[in-house]
Amino acid sequence: MNRLKELRLAKGLTQDDIARVLGVQKAAVSKYEKGYVALPPDTLMTLCDFFGVTADHMLLRDAAPQSAAVTPLFKSAGPVSSLFTPITDTVGVPLVGRVHAGLPILADENITEYLPLPASDVRAGDYFYMEVEGDCMTGEFIPEGALVLVRLQNRVENGQIAVVRLENEVLLRKVKWMGNHLVLIPSNVKYEPIIITGGDVEIIGRVIEVRIRGL
Repeated sequence: MNRLKELRLAKGLTQDDIARVLGVQKAAVSKYEKGYVALPPDTLMTLCDFFGVTADHMLLRDAAPQSAAVTPLFKSAGPVSSLFTPITDTVGVPLVGRVHAGLPILADENITEYLPLPASDVRAGDYFYMEVEGDCMTGEFIPEGALVLVRLQNRVENGQIAVVRLENEVLLRKVKWMGNHLVLIPSNVKYEPIIITGGDVEIIGRVIEVRIRGL
């Protein structure tokens, strides 16, 4: 359990407000508050910095808040900060940078670092982070430079956001099925949908979380 809800209400904030601070969906904030999902280390430190409390206070380990040390939002996988004791095992999820044409998306040449996540968050499937390039999905609050957590799967439902390989290009788009046609829909009006009727195309995975560096 944690004090996220208590601290949020004390500041008169909504779950949507906290979601924007963390760069995640409102549903994730709700899970954090109810204790359904443990606070990831980077999320914990962002919240401590935002509310001005220690990790011990956030995790109900002391009686009164204290000033928290400022810690970078993302670090490569390894020993976590001595400010807190992990409440769950963590795993290193690969971060994919600029994808090189012709290589599998998780080829060593594409992986720039590993980011820690609670093992319980990525138990049912294989995952990777991808750094977003371009502004095609800004209407979904996915700006350039954001990190999207992707679950590897070769099929997604209508309206879900997916990472799709189209020939030698990797795209981030909302997916819509129209019979045997696949439509890749951007959320920026500057760009047109792509209608795919065949050819070399592959759905790589579904976006399940968005994070913004530095918030």
